[in-house]
Amino acid sequence: MTEVRIPTPRGKMLAGTFVDPVDSTDAAVIFSHSFLADRHSGEHFDRLSAAYRGAGYATLEFDYSGCGDSDDDVITTANQVEDLHSASAWVKAKGFSRQIIHAHSFGTLAALKARPEAAQTMVLTGMITGPLSFDWTRIFSESQLDDLEKHGYARIPDDNQSDREFFVISKQTLIDLSMNEPDDLINNLKQPILAIHDHDDELMGLVEMTEEIFPRLPEGSKVEVVREVRFGLHEGVDLLRNMSVDWATSHVPVRPEK
Repeated sequence: MTEVRIPTPRGKMLAGTFVDPVDSTDAAVIFSHSFLADRHSGEHFDRLSAAYRGAGYATLEFDYSGCGDSDDDVITTANQVEDLHSASAWVKAKGFSRQIIHAHSFGTLAALKARPEAAQTMVLTGMITGPLSFDWTRIFSESQLDDLEKHGYARIPDDNQSDREFFVISKQTLIDLSMNEPDDLINNLKQPILAIHDHDDELMGLVEMTEEIFPRLPEGSKVEVVREVRFGLHEGVDLLRNMSVDWATSHVPVRPEK
């Protein structure tokens, strides 16, 4: 396990954990975490990365800029798209030219928009493919919303595992979270997608979104809806792990040699 720093074109450094198993070849999995989260995704990504390594893949879990131990930044999808391209290029430079993107929730937006060239497929849990309606007053405090209105940005306390005290969001952040259109996310997409949804996704309307755009996804894509579990509550861990690894091995099989 190696703690790494990855540069981005705009000068921000990304913090990550890269693991290259002894028996790995030229294939790697890169994780894309959700909003107000970090590389561990509440230990969700740690468990999945261990499963992928057990199948022979190198793994990179990294913090988007403004998250975890990466450099401070305002959280926007545009910044995350650049971050993901930088992470993919860094992994490719290490000799891993065949990649899988595993993204969760709002991390799927960056994955779908970035589409790194080296990524041959994506596993997307809680995939978002359209607009969402939020009552921001139930998510952020009155003072935070007031800061957004007066100053254009707000600080949100970070209670994750890192030493970061605050996330910084802007008005653009809220637009990025809610005002997404299918055409911007899936037009000309080439990598086959495994979209995995759980009970909470169904309540949010994400399953309906995915079913609506499914005919437009690349050939070979698949949707799995597991209505009886909530992955965020650590339910169905083995099921999620097996579906993810099975997809990886069938679409980006590990080769005997680098």
